[in-house]
Amino acid sequence: MPKKSPGDRWRYIAFTVEADVPFARSDFLDSLMRRSRGTPLSNAFRITVFEEGFGILKVPHRLKEEAIDVLTGLDVIRDSRCRVRTLKTSGTIKTLKDKYKSRIGRGVQEE
Repeated sequence: MPKKSPGDRWRYIAFTVEADVPFARSDFLDSLMRRSRGTPLSNAFRITVFEEGFGILKVPHRLKEEAIDVLTGLDVIRDSRCRVRTLKTSGTIKTLKDKYKSRIGRGVQEE
């Protein structure tokens, strides 16, 4: 994602993923990229936190609703059924990290 320019605003969307089989961050990212292909969200998001079925997605503020639709519409990861639920949207990542700090612990994958 490009550096923030004046006037750029971001939204951070906290979400959970329930799946029948264990999966890696890369598996989730592959599925999300496939699901977002052909939408305005394509190549406009970044997974900033992802650990054990919990994540935070960074998107341009104008694509917040599109991102929620893509996330909740995701139903397959690694050829297995899954369900994604969005928890909360914020203008700052700090708010979500503070609220969900119990879900973010050892082994967190952050970028």
